[in-house]
Amino acid sequence: MRDLEETRALAVDDSAALLRRLERDLHDGAQVRLVALALSLDMIKTKLADEVSLDLSTVRRLVDGAHENATEALTELRDLARGIHPPVLDDGLPNALATLTARSTAPIQLTVDVPERPSPAIETIAYFCAAELLTNVIKHSGATRATLSAVRQPDGTLRLRVSDDGQGGAEAGLGSGLTGLLQRVRTVDGTLDIRSPEGGPTIVTVDLPPHA
Repeated sequence: MRDLEETRALAVDDSAALLRRLERDLHDGAQVRLVALALSLDMIKTKLADEVSLDLSTVRRLVDGAHENATEALTELRDLARGIHPPVLDDGLPNALATLTARSTAPIQLTVDVPERPSPAIETIAYFCAAELLTNVIKHSGATRATLSAVRQPDGTLRLRVSDDGQGGAEAGLGSGLTGLLQRVRTVDGTLDIRSPEGGPTIVTVDLPPHA
C-alpha cells in the first residue's frame, strides 16, 4: 500500500510538472513568434504610412518575415501541444540559435561552441531561454546591440549568456518572463544569474547540466 501511494503521488507530481512545462513552452515558444509577428506588422504599418519614402522591397521583406513567424508559431503550437520539442531543434542547438538570431529585429552577435550535443530536454530549455531573453532585449531594454553565446564549459555545463547595452534594471518578477525562466532551469538543477544595474549593461547567464 505504501509503495502504491508513493507511486501515485509521483505520477501526480509528474503530471503537474508536465503541464507546467507545457505552459511555459507555449509562453516562451509560440508567444515569442507572435510577438515578433506583431513587431513586424507594426513596422509594416509604419512603412506603408510613409508614402514619401515608401520602399516596397523593405515592405516585402518585412511581410515575408511576418509570414514566416506566423507559420513557425502555428507549427510550434501544434508540436508543443503534442509534447514535442520545437522542430527548429531537430538539427541541433547551434542551428536553432542561428535561426533565432537571424529572425530577430535587432542585431545579435552569436557565438556557439557546443561540441557535444546535450540531451533533448536541455536543448529545449536552452532554446526557450534564449528566445525569451532576446525578446526581452527587443521589448524592454532599448539596446542598440546584444550578444548571445552558448558554450560548453570544461565540466560539461552548458552556459547560455545574453548581454545587451540597454537601460538595465531587469530582474525576475517584473513581468519580463525571467521568473518563468528561473523556474524552468530549476527543473533540471540549472541556475540563472541576472546582472542588470540601472543604466546597464544587462548580462543574464544560464547554466544547465549536459543531461536532464
